[in-house]
Amino acid sequence: MSDFGTDPYHDLPEDPEEAFLRLETHFRAECDRHLAALDQNDRTDVVYVDYIAKVLAAIKALELEGEFKSEVPSIEDVNFTTYLNFNKDVMHYCTMLRIRRSQREQGYSVQFDDTARRKVHHHLDQVLDIFQKLEIDDRKREKLISRLNDLQGEVEQRRTRFDRFAALTMEVAGVVGDATERSKIIDIFDAIGRVFWGAQTEKQKQLPAPTQRKIEPPKPKIEEKKPPSNMDDDIPF
Repeated sequence: MSDFGTDPYHDLPEDPEEAFLRLETHFRAECDRHLAALDQNDRTDVVYVDYIAKVLAAIKALELEGEFKSEVPSIEDVNFTTYLNFNKDVMHYCTMLRIRRSQREQGYSVQFDDTARRKVHHHLDQVLDIFQKLEIDDRKREKLISRLNDLQGEVEQRRTRFDRFAALTMEVAGVVGDATERSKIIDIFDAIGRVFWGAQTEKQKQLPAPTQRKIEPPKPKIEEKKPPSNMDDDIPF
């Protein structure tokens, strides 16, 4: 459920498709809330065109026009049918994006069993202990812990994306300057990476083996034997 007390444009995902899905969800909930608050004589077309304008602005700003092309209609041209037709196109587009994202996440994520999940959490607890003892600025420490919390939460999901782990790794590389502390963290990250690799390897083992099409060897060509010719019949004398 959208929270209308927060700024929907704050801290948007870097991925344009994911950012659009989040914004559209907010715009739709906002539109429904405004429609529910209208009196019987209030104009609904203003609410409809407001939703349409915001959605199309998000598509343009995120450079997603290639798969969704439309124009903001004039208010006098907007009615409930206009809204329904536009809403149908948006739902079609959002469904396509969600399917595409799901397929990508399947390729860039792993599914941990309970044992692997406990191992990762154990290693991340060790990393947190190091973060809390680092002699760095509090703002940098909070950013490190924030990335760590993101990964902790991701590990609890059905599938864990690689990019959360990569984001934490890059944050450490840019903040932790002490060679000794960095070495300790890298060793732990290496152990976490092996858990990821083990889960990915197990997934590959569970995939069905590709069926190999049996190619039949070429059959030998058998030439028909011609009946022996009667040489005597060919001699003209």
